[in-house]
Amino acid sequence: MKNWLMIFAVVLFSISCSKDADLSNSHLKIVDGLSNFENEIESGVTLVFFHATWCSICKAQRPAVEDATQNSALDFVKFIQVDTDNNKDITKKYDVPGQPVLLFMKDGVEQQRLASSGHSQEKIANILLSLK
Repeated sequence: MKNWLMIFAVVLFSISCSKDADLSNSHLKIVDGLSNFENEIESGVTLVFFHATWCSICKAQRPAVEDATQNSALDFVKFIQVDTDNNKDITKKYDVPGQPVLLFMKDGVEQQRLASSGHSQEKIANILLSLK
């Protein structure tokens, strides 16, 4: 019985900590590489979601960010995501030491940032609307 419990625990742990999160349903554009990132943020208003696929705090913040992408009042915003594990050059240049971080950019300049989770879609939307 102990062996079965141990096997179950290992399987459960490996599933919950999987690095292979499915982002195919996301409305956030995946951006890799510093030059691609800087091209995306150079003009207009951009919300950048810095995350890691294995991060449970990122997973908790993602629904509010995804909901913001569906808000018609925010049609002027570019929504992008950056995997911190795969883009150390971006995280270093923009001083993102952990995740999740929401970076609010206007014409390539950071206007505000929110770290950790618990930020509502309404709060995100209000910040973005103030940048219009």
